[in-house]
Amino acid sequence: MSNSHEDESIWRLLFELVRILLGVGGSLLILVGPAVLMTLSPPWWGVIAVIGGAALTGLCSAMKWLRLADNLSVVTSSALLGLALSLGLALPNYWNVLAALVTFVGGLVLIGMWERKLGFVSRADRIAPQSHGSGPSAWGGQQPQTTPEGEPIRTFNMSEIAMGGPVYVSYLFPDGVLLQGIGTSALFSSDGRYFAATVPSRQQWGLIILDRQERRVYRCANDFFWELDEFTETDLRGRVSPLVDNRASSFNLAELLKTAQAVDLIPVADLWLEPDSMPDNLAEPHIEHIGPQTRHRIDGSLRLPDRLRNLEQPLEGLHHPIYQLSLDGRETDLLFHADSAVVWRADGKALCIVARRVNEETARYWTWQPDTGWHALTTPWVVSSRETSLNWDTPLALDNHHLRIEGYLAFEIPDRGRYGYSLNCIHSDFDIQTGHDARGRAQSAERKLTPLQLVTPLAREGADERERGLSDIESEPLLGNLRARLSWQRDNSDDLGGYRCRIGDWALPGLWLLDHRVSDCTRYLALIPFADHPASAAKVVVVDTLKRQCLDSPPMNVVNVLDFREGKLLVTRVAGRLKEDTASTPLQRFDLPAPAVGKAAGFCTYREGSKPYYQTVELAVEDTGMRLLPKWRTVRTPQAANADGDFVQPAPLGSDAAWFFGFETEYAESSWLRSGSGRLGGHLLTASGCALKNLAPSASWSPDARYLALTRMNADMPNTWEVLLLDVEQRTLRTWPYSPGNRPQFEQFDSARLEVRAFESDYEASDSTDQGRVAALKLKALLALPAIALVEQDGLWFMPGQEGDAALWRMLDRSPLACSS
Repeated sequence: MSNSHEDESIWRLLFELVRILLGVGGSLLILVGPAVLMTLSPPWWGVIAVIGGAALTGLCSAMKWLRLADNLSVVTSSALLGLALSLGLALPNYWNVLAALVTFVGGLVLIGMWERKLGFVSRADRIAPQSHGSGPSAWGGQQPQTTPEGEPIRTFNMSEIAMGGPVYVSYLFPDGVLLQGIGTSALFSSDGRYFAATVPSRQQWGLIILDRQERRVYRCANDFFWELDEFTETDLRGRVSPLVDNRASSFNLAELLKTAQAVDLIPVADLWLEPDSMPDNLAEPHIEHIGPQTRHRIDGSLRLPDRLRNLEQPLEGLHHPIYQLSLDGRETDLLFHADSAVVWRADGKALCIVARRVNEETARYWTWQPDTGWHALTTPWVVSSRETSLNWDTPLALDNHHLRIEGYLAFEIPDRGRYGYSLNCIHSDFDIQTGHDARGRAQSAERKLTPLQLVTPLAREGADERERGLSDIESEPLLGNLRARLSWQRDNSDDLGGYRCRIGDWALPGLWLLDHRVSDCTRYLALIPFADHPASAAKVVVVDTLKRQCLDSPPMNVVNVLDFREGKLLVTRVAGRLKEDTASTPLQRFDLPAPAVGKAAGFCTYREGSKPYYQTVELAVEDTGMRLLPKWRTVRTPQAANADGDFVQPAPLGSDAAWFFGFETEYAESSWLRSGSGRLGGHLLTASGCALKNLAPSASWSPDARYLALTRMNADMPNTWEVLLLDVEQRTLRTWPYSPGNRPQFEQFDSARLEVRAFESDYEASDSTDQGRVAALKLKALLALPAIALVEQDGLWFMPGQEGDAALWRMLDRSPLACSS
């Protein structure tokens, strides 16, 4: 940790040194360049340069580009010196010296007068004779807490312009003036009329001055101050930057105000705001919603809090304005937001809106009908902590008996993507892996949330707010624009609900869980059967709405439905539990298998000392059922260094095969997809019995299938990537002593040489144009390297010291190798 801080400090010092050198070089160029150029030019060129520079200075000053105007003034002065020297060279002796002196001195006087007329002073005038002691820090903690009159100032919303950098805050003064995003180095003038503060920035700092009497704000394009030291009735003094030279500067207050951009504060309720800080969606004082056929009209009158100053965020009431609701001119005690959806019945005689009573905090769905008046609906859904998270928000449609509300089902995915020991609940559209390209790179697609509609009855006499199943759930549209309708029946002892399912006039037998997914072609609906404790879901069922049949999956302890596209259903199942003190490896993901299929109720709940192991499986939907797809693939092309997943790479003529599994990124625990990252930690088992660990994906067989070229990624070593050669006949392993470069990928392996392609970066960006470079390694040179003999244990061959894992290797399901032969 200390080394990292030391490295950071060194880099920061180097950065500051380079910045200072560049600044000095630029200043010298501005000072010397024009003078040299004008000296070597005819005098009339110098006259044009001086007059043009003065004109540009005035133009920039008028445009409030004071920094540029200041630099142009320096360039003009330098050009004036060149003009004087040019005159001295052009005129005859005796007259030349006098003409040069008069031109230079007189020109400087005129430039100074021009600068003062424009409202800014020269650099020499800005430099204070001495530093006036350190004022409030730009890094916070010393900002004013009271006004000169002793009244408290509230500061909030503190943040940094960069990690560890100067901070900015919002100031709320006792009279309601709100200044946002300004620095903590701030001072009141000695007479108390003005308040000044720096404005931190990553690019160019600024200065803000508040005239408390006139309630006017002046924003100055002045980056000479990082920290303010003294503010008198006439002058403001401070320093440029304590990180560089801490140079002190002094500015006349009147001239600062003259050249600044001035704006008058605007009163809003009990606040005074700058025009630029007004919320973009500042509420209109009145809004209206007119129903179909203009039968009825909703009016809203803006209602602000009595005192915005008392809110934790004073502008909150303006960002989310509240309106008092009136219907057809009759005021109600309901409040609603400007963006609240208003749903009208088709005939325009009834409506629904999300609103709340004046004396209540929680908004509800309020309906109005001519015969019943205003009526608050019962909470549409009572959540079960064990069910898939159901969320709802916007009302969609209203009829005589029901209100339809838009909602969605969140989904839970294993924390490492294809497997994991916890389920992450996702409440947004999310990229999931959908396949691989020819080189094995992971392909992904957006997995959208499962949309649904809550069908809520308008009248439910005696309904309890805690009662489950007040609303029915409708899926997204299936074939024929039909929706599956789920109606709650009861909960089991695990608090999972059982639902009846109806699609049009087809009532499915049995009960089902809430979790469901409609296929991308809209023909199929995936459901999970409901079961009572101690039973659990033993399969997933796909409903074919075209043939009106249900297709069962192979038996499995299914947990949830993840995705359904291109005829493939992705689900999560629980396979076992892993003890807390046991490491998870590709050889052993769990040490306690799950109970028999259908008997796993409660197996996933929290238990001290172990955690459940989840894995995703893919099912192919066929005419008569579903088929479990293998988690591995067969490849004929050497894979990329960032290839993903398990695969089998057969040897030429089928004499051997290499099964690779367990690859992950270096960041598997936090970002498992990362298709551009190299993979590491892979395991290899050949049909001939060689078992190796800690490999990268790229591999290539020799034509005679005797040698298998391998790669390795060492994330914590300087030589990150390695090339290895496995002799499956002699059971030996050789390592090439030189780095092949980043992301090595085998291109060709013939009887004489091995071709390896390497790239500039160890990460493959999606828009990368790097084609890499190919190097050839001679097989003779590889075979001349020292060889490590593998050690035999129970019919398998291991690296020395790894034979202790033989029992775990023997327990592997070797069907991938059997299928490849």
